[in-house]
Amino acid sequence: MFGKWFQEHSILPEELEQDMPYIYILGHKTIKILNYRKILRYSRQEMVLLLKEQRLLIQGTDLNIVYFNEDEICIRGHIVSIIYQGG
Repeated sequence: MFGKWFQEHSILPEELEQDMPYIYILGHKTIKILNYRKILRYSRQEMVLLLKEQRLLIQGTDLNIVYFNEDEICIRGHIVSIIYQGG
């Protein structure tokens, strides 16, 4: 009963319900990505993430993955550029 009510009155943004990437950028030091698919490349200068229909290239210095789980990742460091590739 509660599950049906929750589906009808969802408080999640439409983008999250559709499994679209959701990106939070906090200054030039932190980026959080929800609904990413996979980490394709990881180094202190460059990270490449697979999103639903494209790749996200994050470049900078001292990049570090603070945490990640199956659908959210948080990266910190000195972020210089964020580039969408494809899609």
